[in-house]
Amino acid sequence: MTMPISIRPLIAIVLAGAAGLAMAHGNVTPQPVNTGNLPSLGDEVRMENPFREGNELSEYHSEAVKVGESAYAGNCASCHGIRAMSGGLTPDLRELTEWDDEYFITRVRNGTDRGMPSWKKSLDQNAMWAIRTYVESLPKPE
Repeated sequence: MTMPISIRPLIAIVLAGAAGLAMAHGNVTPQPVNTGNLPSLGDEVRMENPFREGNELSEYHSEAVKVGESAYAGNCASCHGIRAMSGGLTPDLRELTEWDDEYFITRVRNGTDRGMPSWKKSLDQNAMWAIRTYVESLPKPE
C-alpha cells in the first residue's frame, strides 16, 4: 500500500517548526556590558544594591539606570521580556522588592536549575547591580 503524500513537505514543516521553537527562546549569548563611569565594586559579592537611592553609591543611580537598561536589553530581555514585562514563563523582575537583593544577586550569579544560566563569568557585579537598578526604575506591574 503506497501513500500519495510526499514526505518532503512533512519534513519541511517539521524543520520550520523546530527552527521557530529555537528562535522563540531568544539569544542568551552573553553580551558585553560597558559599565561606563560606575565605580568598581570589587570582587567581594555585595548583598544589597549599592546604586539604589539612599544607599552607599546612590550618587551613581542615574548612570546605573542607563548602564542597566543597555545590559538588560542585551542579556535579559529575551527571557524576562522587554522592560522586564514577563510573559509569565519567567519571573516578573519588577515584582522584586529591595528585600530581594540577595535573592536577585544569587540567582544572577549562580543561575537556576530551571534554565537560567549563571552569569558570574560573563557579567561583573557592577553590571548585575546596574541591571537591578534599571529594573527598580520601571513601573511596578498592575
